Amino acid sequence: MTVNTYQRMQAYASISKNVDFIEGVTPEGVVLVRLGLICTVYFRQGGQSDVGHKVLGCFERFVEQFGEHLQGQFHDFSGRGFTSLRKDSITKAKEKLSKLVDAGLAFEWTLQSEKNGERAAEYSIQAMTAHAERDPYGVLSYVKIVLPWERLETPEGEQQFLDWVRYLCQTLDIDHGYAGLACTLPYDRHQFQPYEFQIAQRYSGLMVDSAPHMDLAELQDGIKGVNWLTLLGPRYIEKLGGMAALKQRLQLPDIGLQETNNGRLIIQAGLLPDVGAPESGHPPAYVAVNRVLKSIRVSNPDQLHTCMDDAEGFTKTNTLAWYARFDDVPLPDESAEQTIPVGKRCEAGQPCPESGTWWTPAKENAQRYFEQGEQMPDFPDSVYGSTIWYLQCE
Repeated sequence: MTVNTYQRMQAYASISKNVDFIEGVTPEGVVLVRLGLICTVYFRQGGQSDVGHKVLGCFERFVEQFGEHLQGQFHDFSGRGFTSLRKDSITKAKEKLSKLVDAGLAFEWTLQSEKNGERAAEYSIQAMTAHAERDPYGVLSYVKIVLPWERLETPEGEQQFLDWVRYLCQTLDIDHGYAGLACTLPYDRHQFQPYEFQIAQRYSGLMVDSAPHMDLAELQDGIKGVNWLTLLGPRYIEKLGGMAALKQRLQLPDIGLQETNNGRLIIQAGLLPDVGAPESGHPPAYVAVNRVLKSIRVSNPDQLHTCMDDAEGFTKTNTLAWYARFDDVPLPDESAEQTIPVGKRCEAGQPCPESGTWWTPAKENAQRYFEQGEQMPDFPDSVYGSTIWYLQCE
């Protein structure tokens, strides 16, 4: 079956037309800053050996899928900064980190597609875990992955990313997290954070995520905000009235919901992520989700960047403004909502949102006509993971 490229081109046109502005390239062609597809998850009990080994398992899975792209690594016990990957570098690093995990010690590890920390990587996975002694105090750990945004060009690439999000939610029993587009910086990010700041002022749909380790303390009792995918664990779901009530409140145009088998909720705002370009306005789906989740957001966040003034980076004042960027944006009035086109994407088990011919990459030649309201079939043993159906253009 052929992917309907035209339909997907329409959906991600707002991304591609802004990439040249978002990415920072030197005259020599070195990419210092790039648009990336990111997922960052925060979780507790990172100092416990079973959780630590699950984190290492995330790295193993990442290497299995994207190892051909990886060239450099950083870990906190080497004392040498970034090192190029050799034949057995990853194996040796994992052996050493496993000993730290067994001892209940914290660790930091980054694998990426650049050999050093001076260029923005297309592919990376990084983690920072807590010391076991700090676990009783609710200290958070995190894992972050970065992939090229171009993976959204095909349903297969999108599904691979969505499978990663679900995998992280379930494997690490996350507290909360987010996924979508971000201005990704080199590992040695400090001199490039003014660029991230300027881009974030222009594109409201981008997540500011160059330093997730800086957010670990303040995000113990609140989420960072909404993005294309907003990920919630049980305690935040309960704060919002419970799973059933929250799902009911999120029955909104262009919003998708997926519950994991360990009680996490993945909230999807829009068919694909939206950069929120000024000529298009704030992404309406992001604004709608923000309105529902605002009460669990961090109320008094610390600044997103360090040692900056108001013109160069995120200080305390403009950090507060960035967190609240969707708060006072009016939703479309009732008549306008009726003109919003129905979704062109539907998860298995959900009612078909629009009559027409639908297809899914989860099973070869699985193309057929569905009536509106008809339940979409599931193929749970598919190698693609979750079954997602797409409406075929006429």
